[in-house]
Amino acid sequence: MTNKQNADEQQWKLFVLLIEEIAKTKYGTGYQTKLAQLTGFQQSNISRIFSLKYKISLHNFLILAKAVKVNFFFEDQENQTELNTMFERAMEELGRRPNKLPKN
Repeated sequence: MTNKQNADEQQWKLFVLLIEEIAKTKYGTGYQTKLAQLTGFQQSNISRIFSLKYKISLHNFLILAKAVKVNFFFEDQENQTELNTMFERAMEELGRRPNKLPKN
C-alpha cells in the first residue's frame, strides 16, 4: 500500500471514530443501541462500522452524523473561492431555495 493509499484509508477511519466518540459522549454506554434507533440501522451493523471492519458509504456516514447532530463544512485551503455563493447555487439547483426563502 502506498503512502497516499494509507493516508486515504486512515482518513475515513478517523471520521468514523470521531462520530463514535461523539455518540459515546452524547448517549453514554447504550450509544450503539441509541444510534440504531435513530438511524434505522441494525445494532450489529453499527458495531461493525465502529470496529472499522468495512468502509462506510458517504450516505450512511451522513445518516450517522445527523443522528449525533453534527454538521460538516467546507473550507477552501487557498481562500480562492466564494464557498457561500457556490453553496447557494448548489442549493438552488436542488430546488432547496425556492423563491429566495430566508437562509439559515
